[in-house]
Amino acid sequence: MFREQNILLKENKIKKKSNNNILSKIRGKKEYKNKRMVKILKEVNKNRFLSKNNILMITILIFLFIISILVISKLKFRKNNRNNIQFSLSSEKTHDIRIAYSLNNDYAYPVIVAITSVLYNSSPENFFTFYLLLTPDVEEENIKKISGLKEKYTKCNFVFLRVGNQFNNYFKGYYHSPVVYFRLELSNLINDTNKIIYLDVDTIVHKDLFEFYNLDMGPYYYMGFPGHDLTDFEFNGTRNFINSGCMLVNLQKLREINAPALYQEFYNKYGTKKYDEYLINGLFYNKISFLPLIYGIPDLGFTNPSTENPEKFWSGFKNFTNFTVNDMEYASKNRAITHNCYEMKKWWQYDYDKLTDIGKQWLFYASKSHIFDEICQKYNQFQQQCEKLKTENK
Repeated sequence: MFREQNILLKENKIKKKSNNNILSKIRGKKEYKNKRMVKILKEVNKNRFLSKNNILMITILIFLFIISILVISKLKFRKNNRNNIQFSLSSEKTHDIRIAYSLNNDYAYPVIVAITSVLYNSSPENFFTFYLLLTPDVEEENIKKISGLKEKYTKCNFVFLRVGNQFNNYFKGYYHSPVVYFRLELSNLINDTNKIIYLDVDTIVHKDLFEFYNLDMGPYYYMGFPGHDLTDFEFNGTRNFINSGCMLVNLQKLREINAPALYQEFYNKYGTKKYDEYLINGLFYNKISFLPLIYGIPDLGFTNPSTENPEKFWSGFKNFTNFTVNDMEYASKNRAITHNCYEMKKWWQYDYDKLTDIGKQWLFYASKSHIFDEICQKYNQFQQQCEKLKTENK
């Protein structure tokens, strides 16, 4: 019995050992599989990690690329927008208006007031270039005073042109200066525009000049206000006469025919006792036209008897134009430019209480200039009114 028990115990031990070996093998295989699985999982996780990093890096790169595109686009937009703004600003100069005056040293203050009236009544879209045709005696100090208007009215520029002595031997009469002929040289002196407004220094502008400057000149070389000598001036069977103190001038056409040379030939052949107007109207008798009457109308009611009222003014030459007294009355009430075209003396040389309403406007525009104090000192007959205007301007 005891022996059989021992045998059973041994067999059990052997079985147990065998089972243990089998279990060990099984465990070993499981551990191997587990280790392998862990290894595989680690590799997978590692690859996933790398893949995630790659995806993250790619995402970041794409994001940065998109941001860079947006930044570049924004910069381009700003640049284009800036260019558009600059174009917009420069396009304000599309209302580019050119005006010329002639003067000697005695007319620095009058021309400043005349130009001030232009700038004061101008639309903000306008930019003016003023050409000043000067006699040799115009001092640098006066040139600085004139150009000083830019400090108060920024949308303007000044070009100063000294005229030679080609008119020194021309008939001067009571002007005592060749300056009255300078406008004949416009096409020679000014080469950067094809059209220009010419105004005398004894003018006042009451309205914006954009429409005036852009009138269609058609085939004409000059357009002006009907001149006083229309009644007795006839050339080659044509009675046509404009005043040269307020004109729209076609510089392009004048350049094409070398007008200054033709003026010289005309003067040598016919001479003149009526200054530049006889040359302009004689040479271009069939190539001139009248302006609308609001441009260049005289100060009706001033000292010249022929300009006391529209009817009297018009009676002398109403048969030589298509205008009527009603047209003249309308122009008088809606004037854009006043030209005191028939007075030897200018309105600023009169006492204030003797001036007409239009004449008094000269001092008003003087008060809108940058040198009003100087003007008041020069024309001391206006002292009381100057003080009043100074107070109003404050």
